[in-house]
Amino acid sequence: MKDKRSYDIVIWGASGFTGKLVCQYLMKNYGIGIGSTFRWAIAGRNHKKLETIRNDLNLNDPEEMPILTGDSFDLKSLKAITDKTKVILTTVGPYSLYGSALVEACIRTQTHYCDLTGEVPFIHHTINKFHKSAEKAKVKIVHSCGFDSVPSDLGCFILQERSICDFGTPIKRIRLYVKKVKGGISGGTIASMIEIMKLAKNKDMKRILKNPYSLYPKNTPKGRKQPHQKNIQWDEISQGWIGPFIMSWFNSAIVRRTNALLNFKYGKDFIYDEVSVIPKKPFSKVKAQCYALGLGLFTGMLYFRFSRWLLSKTLLPKPGQGPSEKSRKSGFFIFDLIGAQSNNMLKVTVSCGSDPGYSGTALMIGEAAVCLAIDEKLLPQNFGVLTPATAMGKTLINRLKKAGMEFKYSNED
Repeated sequence: MKDKRSYDIVIWGASGFTGKLVCQYLMKNYGIGIGSTFRWAIAGRNHKKLETIRNDLNLNDPEEMPILTGDSFDLKSLKAITDKTKVILTTVGPYSLYGSALVEACIRTQTHYCDLTGEVPFIHHTINKFHKSAEKAKVKIVHSCGFDSVPSDLGCFILQERSICDFGTPIKRIRLYVKKVKGGISGGTIASMIEIMKLAKNKDMKRILKNPYSLYPKNTPKGRKQPHQKNIQWDEISQGWIGPFIMSWFNSAIVRRTNALLNFKYGKDFIYDEVSVIPKKPFSKVKAQCYALGLGLFTGMLYFRFSRWLLSKTLLPKPGQGPSEKSRKSGFFIFDLIGAQSNNMLKVTVSCGSDPGYSGTALMIGEAAVCLAIDEKLLPQNFGVLTPATAMGKTLINRLKKAGMEFKYSNED
């Protein structure tokens, strides 16, 4: 990594809905210019839109907030940007359409990278194409640094660390329970989901999407058959009805990649899955069934062209749109990750008092970028296409705790 760079962090896609939130988060918590912890700038394709962001942050002096412009498909322009910074934080999706050249630019200029992707095909592609070259360049390419998949990846990492510390062995099976979640959805997230549904029609892509080990390092043997909750059933541990969680399949793939990159610290036969919980109340089973039915209907409608078009014209937000500030302020999430060890029930509760997909995600990826930029000496010395846990581990957990997230461990006999 070059020491003399103009900036520590550049936000690529700063004029998008989530990009704006990241700018606001960094401005509020770290400031800019004299007195700031680090130097940062904003970047994107449209200079006028970026000027609007700068004005919204009440920065009248262009030197306080530099603007860089480039094109997602122009490698030369991207290299000119990445060469100026230690870290690129990108919110520009769908990443399968707009992400590959930026990853390549980062490797060529020895710049660390973090994104918000929840797209298995894109990460599968970057692993196959860029992992070895990123390792050689000593660059960290860190996918999924937001609600996808920081709570899952770091929560599991903490639980296994405590199990190994207290009992000498990892937990063989961990399940994440989505206890409570409240938040909106943006047009950018919908665009990524639609792109995945389009890719699913390709047979090769469909195999990648269905393979629970699709994000394993190349030539690594698969592990045991992995569960995937599709129906409603009663669960004794949570004392509630459990059903599918829309992010489970992707988050689980990230957790499994972490395990493999850590030389199977969790065990080669480790099992992991995620479920939604409907607490036991009157009509809770009916509510759970309606939830599962609605989720299946929604994803099914995204698969077909006409129903996608119908949803986009009637119900779904457009790219650049998202939940209101009032809605974001009322958002939160609570996850329980639970596993058994020597007749003990070990649990890590991960929670955040911000809209999970937006204000919370801005917090998570913002702290991830800061971690990559200024905590280099504290981070694990591994490189390549990584996960939040393998790239930053405990250092990122400590930053997130200071920023307001909770990772609470408990051990019940």
